[in-house]
Amino acid sequence: YSEEKTEAFNKDYLSSPGNLITSHSTSASYARTLDQTYNAVLNYNYQINKDNFLDAMVGFEYYDSYSKGFSASGSGAPTDDFMDLEYTSKEEGKRSIDSSHSRQRIMSFFGRVNYDYQSKYLLSLVLRRDGYSKLAEENRWGVFPGVSAGWVFSKEEFMKNTASILSFGKLRASFGLNGNVNKNFVGNYTVQGAYGSNRYNGSTGFLLSSIPNPYLMWEKSRTFEVGLDMGFLENRINANLTYYNRLTSDKYANITVPSTSGVSSVTSNNGEFQNQGFEFELGFRIIDAKDWKWNLNWNGALNKNKVISLPDNGLERNRQSAYQVYTGNGDEKKWVGGYQEGQRPGDLYMFVAEGLYKSQDEIPANLIDLTTGNNGSSGRPLYGGAEGYNKLTDSQKSNALPIQPGDVKWKDVNNDGVIDNYDMVKVGNTVPKWTGGINTTVSWKDLTLSARFDYALGFTAVDWKTMWIMSCAQGTYNTIEETKNTWTPENPNAKYPTYVWADQLGKRNYCRSSSMFAYNGNYIALRELSLSYKLPSILVQKAKLSNVELSITGQNLGYLTEAKHLFSPEKADNNGGYPLPRTVIFGINVSF
Repeated sequence: YSEEKTEAFNKDYLSSPGNLITSHSTSASYARTLDQTYNAVLNYNYQINKDNFLDAMVGFEYYDSYSKGFSASGSGAPTDDFMDLEYTSKEEGKRSIDSSHSRQRIMSFFGRVNYDYQSKYLLSLVLRRDGYSKLAEENRWGVFPGVSAGWVFSKEEFMKNTASILSFGKLRASFGLNGNVNKNFVGNYTVQGAYGSNRYNGSTGFLLSSIPNPYLMWEKSRTFEVGLDMGFLENRINANLTYYNRLTSDKYANITVPSTSGVSSVTSNNGEFQNQGFEFELGFRIIDAKDWKWNLNWNGALNKNKVISLPDNGLERNRQSAYQVYTGNGDEKKWVGGYQEGQRPGDLYMFVAEGLYKSQDEIPANLIDLTTGNNGSSGRPLYGGAEGYNKLTDSQKSNALPIQPGDVKWKDVNNDGVIDNYDMVKVGNTVPKWTGGINTTVSWKDLTLSARFDYALGFTAVDWKTMWIMSCAQGTYNTIEETKNTWTPENPNAKYPTYVWADQLGKRNYCRSSSMFAYNGNYIALRELSLSYKLPSILVQKAKLSNVELSITGQNLGYLTEAKHLFSPEKADNNGGYPLPRTVIFGINVSF
């Protein structure tokens, strides 16, 4: 059971220089949630004979969560001396109240049977049936079976002569079906739809705010795994190797629908996606002496994903949210981006910045730029010289600007003298190929030092936030250090193009997807570093204690990465945000 109460009151404040906000907005809310879980599990163990063992388990679980709440808000209080809703204005539109309630239930039946022969041959069968109240009745239940088998070959007679080297060896395989209802896509009203209200000309009307989808069903993942577990030299060296192939069907997605529907998208099951790859775990007891010990563990995963099938929409490869770019073969184009059958998601296409124009002589006279901008940029036509100007239509000429020294030299993929939205090039993929971690512990007597790292390799990261701050941002934002390295006649060798506040000229040197802000996303992060010391027992016993341990731990201490301006290197498509906090923890553990 949980309760939550919130109250907020805004006194007079400056939102920007000269702009005093005196609305005195006030709000209060109350919510409570009751979560209930009931389960029953029955276990059965049976030894058939000295070599054969069988155990079984059946169970049931029921989960119920009910929430309700109430909220009120108002504004227009005559003074900010009293923080109370009572004093807010009674004028129409100044006050609002709302109440809500929601419920979700999950019912599950599950079972498992394990068979063991001489601890060498292992077999496990599992089955579960789950029902979820947020799905429509005809799609509410899902059945998810699984099977796994293992062979501990190190116990075989023919392996006895290798025992001094191979301490343990096991071959394993599994196949199973898992179900998922993603809470980020399936809400209280996703299946049945929702209505909202609006006022117009003094009257209140109701309209559909989300399209119902009663056909929404469980997202299912069918996974096959085969692995090899080994231990060497009395398990001083351990290795676990796994290949997996996962096919996810009926994956949830928000599908864009025509604007005439009155909504922007509808949640739907959206085709099949494949993830396959290789995982490894390696463990080493490097030093195992009386006073000195050193352990090292390293894990990693190589993953490849691909779109297998999408709902039929009549387009090539049933593409969704794709766009066209030049192939590099003249004016030939291809569809890229979004989701397309047979392709890997996450490919990143950008305009390639080949440097800056340092003088007028470097600018091709016939060049024109007809791209559209991001972040509200105007997308005005740009021309290199008289020849380029004459290419423009009369309406384009009236709004055109010349390309000048300090502007970006964009790659013209098909060499037609026109930079347009087709002149984007693949600069990488935002999904890492390799991910993993390393942890190590070194100890000498009662002093222990441990460290934990994680890493990601083989992906491209984009710093959209720096791009926006350096020239697209409006308002009273401070700029950043990099603006000192922008082009001016006195600084012709600058790294970045001319700085213009809010891109007011509409040249889009920053306000377009630019390779200038794409980085090799590889990183290694120091997640934790800890030093601990156990006080000598002779001192501890004098204080009538059994153990005292002192420790200092640092968390999220830093990254090694080329993409230094990202708030968090883990997020490849980076629009800014708050990084993980750097934390130092001092501890003392006392046992009596």
